[in-house]
Amino acid sequence: MQFGLKVILLISAIVVVFARNDVLVETKLGKIRGSILRTVHNNEIKSFRGIRYAQAPVGDKRFKAPVSVAAWGRNILDATKDGFQCPQPFIEHDLMSEDCLCLNVYTRNLRGNKPVIVYIHGGSNYLGSSNSESDVGPDFLMDQDIVLVSINYRLGALGFLSTKTAEAPGNYGFLDQVMALEWVQNHISSFGGNPQSVTIAGQSSGGTAVTLLLASPLSRGLFHKAITMSGSYTNHYHLDSLKWTRKIASELACPLYNPKDIINCLRNVTWEKLIGVNGTFEAYGFSDEEWNYEVDGHFLLDTPTNLFAKGNFHRVPIMAGITKDELTYFFNKQENNTGLLNDISINFDKYAPQLFIFDRIDNAVDTSNRIKKFYLKDKKIQDQPFNNFAVIFSDAIINHGVHRLVELARKYVDVYYYRFDYLGRFSLILDDNDKPRGVGHADDLQYILGTKWFEKKIDSRDSEIFMVDRITRWWASFAKTGVPCDESRVKWLPSNEDNVYTMYNDKDIKLGAEPFSDRYRFWDELFPLKK
Repeated sequence: MQFGLKVILLISAIVVVFARNDVLVETKLGKIRGSILRTVHNNEIKSFRGIRYAQAPVGDKRFKAPVSVAAWGRNILDATKDGFQCPQPFIEHDLMSEDCLCLNVYTRNLRGNKPVIVYIHGGSNYLGSSNSESDVGPDFLMDQDIVLVSINYRLGALGFLSTKTAEAPGNYGFLDQVMALEWVQNHISSFGGNPQSVTIAGQSSGGTAVTLLLASPLSRGLFHKAITMSGSYTNHYHLDSLKWTRKIASELACPLYNPKDIINCLRNVTWEKLIGVNGTFEAYGFSDEEWNYEVDGHFLLDTPTNLFAKGNFHRVPIMAGITKDELTYFFNKQENNTGLLNDISINFDKYAPQLFIFDRIDNAVDTSNRIKKFYLKDKKIQDQPFNNFAVIFSDAIINHGVHRLVELARKYVDVYYYRFDYLGRFSLILDDNDKPRGVGHADDLQYILGTKWFEKKIDSRDSEIFMVDRITRWWASFAKTGVPCDESRVKWLPSNEDNVYTMYNDKDIKLGAEPFSDRYRFWDELFPLKK
C-alpha cells in the first residue's frame, strides 16, 4: 500500500513538473504549446519553437515565393522544441528538411506590449538557422524586456537559385523573411509583443539581408528600426546567380540554358544532392558569396546601393557596425600554403575578381593591380605579413559596404555606427597557442546570442558578463526608442547629415571618428557611386 502511494505521489510530482514547464498561447491560427527556459541571469522565458510561418516549399513550391500556413483549428501545435533547419552542408542529415520555414518566439510576459526584435541569422546565405542551441540562443537577450523572434529561411540554391526569368526569379530566401515579418505583424501581440515596434537585426549575411529589407517595397510597414552587424549590400559586389545555377545544373546533369527545362530537372533532384554540390563551390575557404539577391522588379526595384543613394529606402533608425579585425584572421589556415599564395601573387588579376567579388570584364586587370599596389605594395603575399593580404577580404567583403551604408543612409536617418574592439577570452580566431589573435567576424555575436556555437559559454559569474549586459542593454534600448542608450558618461551620438561618429566598444567605450578612413577612400574611388 505504501509502495503504491509512493508511485502515485511520484507520478503526481512528474505531472506537476510537466505542467510548470508547459505554457499555452492562443493565436489567430490556433493554440500553441511552448515550454519554459531560463536566461543567463535566471529569468524565466516562455519559449515557442518550431512554429511554421509558411508551407513546406517542396515539389512545385520549390524555387517559388513562400505560401503562408493555414489555421490548424482545434489542434494544439507543439512548439516545445526547435524545428528542422533548412538544408545546408556540414550538419547532421536528421536535423534538416525542406519543411524548414519556421520561427521561434521568446517572451517573458504574454500579456505585455513589448518591443520586438526579429533576428536573421548569418552564414553566407547557405549556412545557419534559428536553432536555439546552435545559432540563436535567447538566454542573453531575454534578460532585457523585449520579445525575441528568430527565423529560418531557405538557403543556398534552394533559397537563391535564379534563371533571371519568370521560371525562377530568385530571392526566395528573402521573400521567406518578408513572410516571417508579416507573421510577426499578424500574431506577435499574442506573445506580448508590440507589432508597431519591430526591430529587424542580423549579422553577416543576416546583416546584408537587413539592408535588403530596408530597400524592398515588400517590407514597408513591417518593421520600425534596423540593426546590421558586419554586413551590408551597399557594396560593389558583382553578382551572377545564373552562373552558379548553371554550375549546379551541370554538376547534376540537368539542362543548362532553357529556364523551364533547368527548373523542371532541378525540382526533381533531392535536396541532399543540391547542397552536396553547393558545399564544394569555394575550395580555398576564402569567400563564399555565390548566392545573393536579384533585382527582380518585385522584391527589389534596383540595387541596394542605388536605392539608398536616392533615399528610396524605409527611413527608420539604423544601428550598423563592424568588428575591429573582421576577416583578417579568418584565412590563417592558408597562411603557410606557399604554392597557392605564390600563384595568387603571380596571377593576382585572375584571382582577384572572384576573391573580392567584382566584375571580371569591366577594367578587371586595372582594378586588380590597384588593389595589389594599395595593400601589398606590389610585393609577393608570402614576402610580407599575411595580414596585408587577408585585410583585403575584410574591406572588400564587409567593411566598405558598411561604411557606404552609413554614408548613404545618414543623409536621411540617424545611424548609430560602432566598431567592436573587445578582445575577449573566447575569440573565434586563435593563434598556434590557442590564444585570441584578433577581434574577428562574429566575435561580438557571442555576447548577444548564448549558444553552443561558441565552444565556451559565458555564465552570470563570468568576468565578461559585463559585455553581455552592455550590448543587450543597447539593443533593447534601440528596439524601444531608436537610441542605443548607455548609462555611462559617454554619449553615443548618431551619424547624421552633418557628422559621422563611431562608438568604439572595448572594455571601456569611447566616441570617435570613423575607422579605416584611408582604406574606405580607396574603395570609394575604386567603385564610385553612379551619378
